[in-house]
Parts: sequence; structure tokens; C-alpha cells
Amino acid sequence: MKNIFLVGLFAMLTACAQVDKQPASESHGSHNPRAAMTGPQVVSLLTTYYNRKFTNCNNSANQPAFLCSGIIFRVTKKNPGETHHVWNPSPTSVKNGGVSFSFLRTDSKFGRLAWGHGNGYMVYPILDTPAPNKVDLDILCSFPIDGWTWNRTTPCGHYVSYPDTSKRCQSAGVASVEQWKTRWDTFPNAHHLRQCGFDVSEATGKPAAAPFYESVRARGMLSQNPTHFVEQNEIVASTWPQNQQDIFPLMAFFFVAGGSNAGLAEAQGNQKDFYDSTTARLWVPVIRLFPPSTVADQARFEYVEADQLVKP
Repeated sequence: MKNIFLVGLFAMLTACAQVDKQPASESHGSHNPRAAMTGPQVVSLLTTYYNRKFTNCNNSANQPAFLCSGIIFRVTKKNPGETHHVWNPSPTSVKNGGVSFSFLRTDSKFGRLAWGHGNGYMVYPILDTPAPNKVDLDILCSFPIDGWTWNRTTPCGHYVSYPDTSKRCQSAGVASVEQWKTRWDTFPNAHHLRQCGFDVSEATGKPAAAPFYESVRARGMLSQNPTHFVEQNEIVASTWPQNQQDIFPLMAFFFVAGGSNAGLAEAQGNQKDFYDSTTARLWVPVIRLFPPSTVADQARFEYVEADQLVKP
């Protein structure tokens, strides 16, 4: 097994599944020894993160739940002949300053990935990122459903035609899921563009745990509607420098399992690209993702040895 490392005390992590508030004794970010982790252990850890229904981390109003729970992932797509590293921000992201991800959790479900793509990568929750991975993904905002951010003045900003309703939720007078839902229902013909995103950036200097949890609650509300269940949420991270693979908090490459497993080949290629590009030849697994097919279902993760182009 090569160069992939267990976050913290694994037994502690697995003991915390299926809880709404973490125990006061559990903390994050202060115990990150590096120990070898197998593909099945990665699956177990993903399942733990997925099942953590935390309202915040370390019982702190200043630590939103994405720092220690849920699965932050980005879909990727390479066209034939393209050689870019998928963990690098795209030219569009470099230009506008934001990189779009999704946040999957048992209370933040959706059945389809952005653009219908079938593969991508998953990153560690920020407080559980193992040393020496030091790229700190700075999450700026959270949209309960696709924010159509390519239409906005900035990734977390307003849409030109709807400057008042589409600006950051706190600036638009929206602090709760109930207020967000009222705005959403008011504009059924343009609600994606009119929706506000919850500002969770450290730059605000204000507690971010509550606004992020309201966005999770809003996602859960939308998932009850079959029309919206098949559309992902969106969180936006600040763009990071290129070619940071040696210190990037990459946890796994994944593909959506089922049918012909169309995303497998690209996930395998990305696995090999990452292995070849890292100085220490870091191995991360290719994981099968089974998105929930209905709101009553749960997402599942699976490690299959035959899926690995680079063997552990």
C-alpha cells in the first residue's frame, strides 16, 4: 500500500455516524497522523462523513459543518486529447476566482451530478485533511441547488438582471430556510437566477455555521420534490494555485456506478495522472459512487480492486 493516509483516529470517526450533533469530546484538526489507508478504509471513512448530520464542527458557531462532515466533490470531464490535471482550477475558475463543488450528505441528497457527468474527485473535509496536505480549500458560499454561477457577476455574487434577490442571502435579508423557500417559491420562472447563496466565507468575520446549516436544510427541503431531487447543490471554493498535487487534500477519484460504468476509464486515467504527477507517487483509490435513486435511498460507496489502474 502506497502513500495514502488515515485521517485522525479511525475508530473515533466511524463511531460518529448517524448523529446530529457531535459529542463535546470529539474535536477535529488537531490529530492528523499519517497511517496507511486501504481502499475499503476510504469507503468506510466516506460513509462516516456522509452520515454525519452535524450542525457545526467542534460545537462552534464559527466552524460550519462542511469542515468535518459530508462529502465535498467536484465532477470532471476531459475531452479527447486534453492533458490538463483535473485537480487544477480550470481557466474559467482562474478568471472568476471560484471553483464549484457539490456537498453530499444524508440530509443533503440529490440523485444526479452536475451536467450529468459520471466521474470526478472527492476531497477531505478541511479539519480532517491529513498532513502534509496543506491546500486549505476556502469555501465561500453555498447554494441549496445549482446556483448557475456562470451567469453571476462573481461566483457568489448577484445576477445582473436580479441584483436585489440574487445577492448573498445575508445581504438580501435571508437568514433561514423558511425565508429562502419564500423567495424560491415567489419566482418559479427564474428561481435559479434569483436565488441567493448563503455566505460562509471567513472573510465576513461573522459566524458561518448557522448559514451553512440553513443551506443544508434548504437542500433537504428541495430534495422532497422529485423535480429538484435530480439537481445537485453547489458550493464555491476560492481558486487555488496550479499544480499543487503534492499538498492537495485529494481523498479519492470516483465514478458513478451502473450501466456500462462509463466514467470508470476517466477516473482510472486521473488516478494514474495523480500518481505520476506527485513527487512521492501518492496513491488514492478509484471509488464507485451509487447516488440515491430516491429521497428515501442513501448514497453508497464501494471499492473494487479491479477498478484500480494503479495498484495499491
